[in-house]
Amino acid sequence: MSKHLKKNDLLRLIFSFVLSVFCISCGGSEKAIEVYGESRTVSSSPTVEPVVRTSKSAKPPLTSVVVIGDSLTVGTDMYGISLTQSLLDAGVLDVVVSAENGRMTSEGIDELERSNVEDGAVVVALGTNDVAMGDPNRFGELIDRAMLAVPENVKVFWLNLYTDQWVSDDAYNATIDEKASNYSNLVVMDFEDFASTDWLEEDGVHLTPYGYIQRTAFILEELGLS
Repeated sequence: MSKHLKKNDLLRLIFSFVLSVFCISCGGSEKAIEVYGESRTVSSSPTVEPVVRTSKSAKPPLTSVVVIGDSLTVGTDMYGISLTQSLLDAGVLDVVVSAENGRMTSEGIDELERSNVEDGAVVVALGTNDVAMGDPNRFGELIDRAMLAVPENVKVFWLNLYTDQWVSDDAYNATIDEKASNYSNLVVMDFEDFASTDWLEEDGVHLTPYGYIQRTAFILEELGLS
């Protein structure tokens, strides 16, 4: 009988040990599930901020440039790196350079009106041939015509005059300045202030090859392309 009891006591002891191990095991599993559940909740998930990339605002490139000029523009397109090629190299997609020797301002404005410019920029380099035989007041009226030939969204850059003739070009440059104050889209390219007498040929009008190269560089800089 005592042996039987001892055997039962032994069985009970083994059973109790197994049961305790099982309970401990279950408790660990419950804790593991709880932690896993927490890791999946929104409140405990790490917040990942989106990467915001910033860049410097680039100036929109000119898509189109029309240049209307006389013999000085002819020279600018012939010497060194031509004006046309320089504009293309600067990223302008559509370049038109219309230049003729001896062209009067009225003839140049006729060409501008035929061009039907709708966007981009226009560079006007006219007036040198008007100085000796023209009238500053009439020149002002031609500037008005030029501004009416393009929409207000098109900027017109007027290259002022730089000559060393027996007739002064001051009244013409003053007229360009006056008109620029009347039109928000008219900008004076002050070549007179930029140029040097060393760049002039003996006739006091046309430029040396180096002068033309500098003239091209000046136009690109004024357009914001250099």
